[in-house]
Amino acid sequence: AATANGEELRIPVGSTIEQAERALIELTLEHTRHNKTRAAEVLGISQKTLFNKLKEYGAQTAGA
Repeated sequence: AATANGEELRIPVGSTIEQAERALIELTLEHTRHNKTRAAEVLGISQKTLFNKLKEYGAQTAGA
């Protein structure tokens, strides 16, 4: 699993793109104090894309 240390993200070899993306989004949200608008700007994605990713992650968590 990807791990965060402050403002640094470590992604182990063998991680999927989805795992890396999710970890980066989660770390960025923590960094922006869960300001989704700012997080989307930092990540260089639209707010809609960020909301869709978060919704997808929520569905994965609920289904697990």
